[in-house]
Amino acid sequence: MWRMVQRAVVLTLAGAVLGLVANAVSPRGIPYRTPPKVVAPPGDYIPFAEARQLWEEGVAVFLDARSHADYMAGHIANAFSLPTDEFEARYPEVAGMLAPDSPIVAYCDGADCDLSHHLAKRLRDLGFRDVRILKNGWTEWRKAALATSTGAQP
Repeated sequence: MWRMVQRAVVLTLAGAVLGLVANAVSPRGIPYRTPPKVVAPPGDYIPFAEARQLWEEGVAVFLDARSHADYMAGHIANAFSLPTDEFEARYPEVAGMLAPDSPIVAYCDGADCDLSHHLAKRLRDLGFRDVRILKNGWTEWRKAALATSTGAQP
């Protein structure tokens, strides 16, 4: 009986270790702790109509804060991928397209998605002054049947 309990404990620990390792190396790993919820002031949000106008005029840079895999599956046309959880690695890819005073629209997907909030904060911390959040951006953009793309950067 004691031997069976030992084996069960060893198998359980081995399974837990393997699961943690697999999660750590997976590009879509589950975070070990939930980041704090970011509450953006109302002025941080951009109304959908204004975001659409900026996109149509080509005066704003749209940044997708979702995972790169989600971006590849579909994103707002001409938007760039800058996943919040890969910020340090991917920021250099888009840094040359961003100016401190140019309008930047960060978006993710879902009314409760915080990724765009975290991305906007990171950009503001770097000195970008005109960063706005398009709440529920990907969903709203598709609902409006506006231009979308799949695959790599535009």
